[in-house]
Amino acid sequence: MITLDIQDNFIKLLVTRGGQVETAASLPLEPGLLHDGVIIDPSTVGRRISELMAANSIAEKKVVVSISGIHSIYRTVPIPKLPKNLLDEAAKREMERVMPVSLNELYTSWQSVSMSNMESIICLIGLPRNTVDAMLEALRQAGLQPEAMEIRPLALARVADERDAIIINAELQSFDIVVMIDGIPELLRSLPFTADATSPDEKVAEVKEELDRTIAFYNSSHKGAEITTNAAAFVSGQLGEMLGHTLEHRVKPLPQLLSYADGLNTGEYAANIGLALRQARPDINRTQVNLNVTPEAYLPRPFPIVQLISWAFVLLAVSVLVLFGAFTLQSYRTTLDLQIQVSNAQRQVQLRQGTQSTINQLQTKIDAAQAAGAKFTGPLDTAKAQREKVNGDLSAITSLLPGIIEPNSISYGNGYTITGTAPDDTTVVNYVRDLINSGRFKQVLISSMNEQQFNQWSFSLALQ
Repeated sequence: MITLDIQDNFIKLLVTRGGQVETAASLPLEPGLLHDGVIIDPSTVGRRISELMAANSIAEKKVVVSISGIHSIYRTVPIPKLPKNLLDEAAKREMERVMPVSLNELYTSWQSVSMSNMESIICLIGLPRNTVDAMLEALRQAGLQPEAMEIRPLALARVADERDAIIINAELQSFDIVVMIDGIPELLRSLPFTADATSPDEKVAEVKEELDRTIAFYNSSHKGAEITTNAAAFVSGQLGEMLGHTLEHRVKPLPQLLSYADGLNTGEYAANIGLALRQARPDINRTQVNLNVTPEAYLPRPFPIVQLISWAFVLLAVSVLVLFGAFTLQSYRTTLDLQIQVSNAQRQVQLRQGTQSTINQLQTKIDAAQAAGAKFTGPLDTAKAQREKVNGDLSAITSLLPGIIEPNSISYGNGYTITGTAPDDTTVVNYVRDLINSGRFKQVLISSMNEQQFNQWSFSLALQ
């Protein structure tokens, strides 16, 4: 996995494979290319990304990238437990209610996290369209495809090894603060330093002041469950070490969640490490929020596997018919040759002997040849009927398939077997009900259905 952390004054690159850090490198950026996390010159930033990757002999094109949280809007909203098919509508309503600006000005993303049998929390993110578009344009200029894009403070939340923690990333131009409670990032604060903060000491003081303000805001609405100085604090960034020495909280070193050489400064690459941990096991990844903020329009389109499978079955049916046709044609030609031979023999017999017994023998051969030809008529008719049934069944299977189900395979043997993935079990059950109601199948059974991960159910159907 290739991760990129792009900030106002540098680009940081981290390459990991199988939990092992293979490459860590950075490249400084000239002033003015970015301002408060927003890319001003996508073309130049794209060239700098290409230079950094070329300098480290990286040819891969898919990357996971962080985007500044400075202009982001993040909210967590508790809601009653809802069926999965109602969550999207609930998220849209909450977006309209809590976002302080029009949704037309934002790219929005959301994730539902189950807290109990009665309650869930919806995590909502809104990002200005110009901020996201500029980042994606810079990646396009570099010839890269974003596998995922995540706001930096949510990536930083993964470097903590406790479910209740404060994470602070203090760089020279800006800083991020994350308050995480029970694995849920409750508050995110991303700010540039004020013009008055010029020295490292002044910047550290500004971070601490904002931290105190953030904790006071949280404690004001959580009486009886306040954050105290005993809360674990994890610090990173260029000012992280200086900041850690001045905090009153229980400062912990960043845990080693990836394998890397002793010389790697994990505080410097904390955001990259958080991005690399997006696919980590739940026992490693303490945060429950895993939001990809890449707009849907920029995501790669899925390969039309259903259409491919349908055409494969059609080609297979045509091939079978052609094979039967070839056999039938050969039989017809053989029969025709025999008929010609018999006719010649009849003429010779009539001319030479004129005996009825010889004619009867030749007629027997004609009947046998015709019977041999008739043997191929039945299989051909059967093949045509089977082709029509298979085409009809495949048409029903593919036309009734919901667009949100991603099929893995459709096989035909003693009946049909369909496997695939769906965002929830209700969609699979509705699909099974539609197949039964089509009247084309005697029996439709769910062989297996399991939730692999959030919003991903695997299933297998058997049709007769």
